[in-house]
Amino acid sequence: MPLAVFRAGVLAESDTFWEIRVGLLIIAHHAIPATDTFSWTMYGKPYFQNSWGFDVVMAIAYRLGGLPGAAALCAVITLGIAALALALARALGASPAASAAMLFLAAAPLTIWLSARPQLVDYTAVLMLAMLLRGIEHGRARWRAVALVGVLTVAWINLHAAALLGVAIAAAGAVLLLLTHQSARWRYAAAATAAAAVGCLANPYGIGVLHQAVQVRDDAVGSIAEWMPLDWASPVQDLALAAGIASLVVAWRRREAVLTGALAVCIVASLAAWRFLPFVVILSVPVLAAFASDPPDRIRRYLTSRRVMFQRCGALGLAGLVAIAVPSLTHIGRPDPSTYPVRLVSEIPHGCRLFTNDLIGSYVILERPDVLVSLDSRNNLYGTTLPLVEQRVMAGYGSVSRGLAGAGCVLIPRSYGLVRRLRDDPEWRVRATDQTAILYVRR
Repeated sequence: MPLAVFRAGVLAESDTFWEIRVGLLIIAHHAIPATDTFSWTMYGKPYFQNSWGFDVVMAIAYRLGGLPGAAALCAVITLGIAALALALARALGASPAASAAMLFLAAAPLTIWLSARPQLVDYTAVLMLAMLLRGIEHGRARWRAVALVGVLTVAWINLHAAALLGVAIAAAGAVLLLLTHQSARWRYAAAATAAAAVGCLANPYGIGVLHQAVQVRDDAVGSIAEWMPLDWASPVQDLALAAGIASLVVAWRRREAVLTGALAVCIVASLAAWRFLPFVVILSVPVLAAFASDPPDRIRRYLTSRRVMFQRCGALGLAGLVAIAVPSLTHIGRPDPSTYPVRLVSEIPHGCRLFTNDLIGSYVILERPDVLVSLDSRNNLYGTTLPLVEQRVMAGYGSVSRGLAGAGCVLIPRSYGLVRRLRDDPEWRVRATDQTAILYVRR
């Protein structure tokens, strides 16, 4: 709860804003936008909406409660992720104390990933999928579980196109069941894999969702940090991977084929793009909790002798989280003030073509739909060339007149080199400023 409240206090993820605007458009027109209408650099270009269902859900929350409503919805989903992780831990035989400890330890690395974006749906769906596949593995209502896997995938693919990960996880579980000579069970797991694959086709784009997924990856690799390979110099990423490998070993020794396959798929994916590390951490929590619930006798005696210390430290840790989270209650859903110049966005002249960075551009799309932006965080729309060109202009390199051709306004952070170039340029004047950014308007 404190972690969910803390994350809901400030909206830092730029995707959140344009996703809400897309959802509002879908609700208003009863159709998914097929072309871009938010930018003047890519206006009219065909564009796939890979999270249209999540966008609609966020838009409904926004219409009911504004940005605080959208942030609160994501906080509820975050609590759902924790609940599913604890339920899976209980199914594995973990004790409440061990489950609580593992979830508490996982809170630190998970904090940076639990932002208001469709990945929250992915984390929820992966845990639900693991529980359904594990039911197949252990012989509980197998055909019903197969059908539910199909239903889950249909909902998942329309909320976020990352549902293709679920097909890989189901296939890995089926293969491991086959290799461990569990013939009766692997057939049901194979049927679940087929149900997941068919479910992925039940979306507005049909088989085109595969091309969409490849396009998102290709446009993001090399330009988006979370699509970079695992950074071995990052302690957080190293610890997350270590926990995943330890969980993989534990799951295999416990003969949990489904969880072993799920962890293996997510670990391999994380090596290529560290955006998959949250899946590793979330799946590791119940597995490590089950392992910690039945430690060797020597460790058990040590833990028992230090029970009071652990209880007090846990209480202090929880109190610390609460103390950090309580101030967030006063500003739920507030755009990060260090990134988004809220007041300056309201000062942009009506209909002005805005040159800005991807983060501010995403916020402008929500708050000022009358203003077309040069760039926002939809990397699969802009590709790799345009963002690099604009980054060079924002850094203050090259010809300013050529770099800002077509723009009537410029809104950029104060630290950018372009600020110094425009300061003495007679063609531009300052319209408004704040502590983080400056708004220029062409004379």
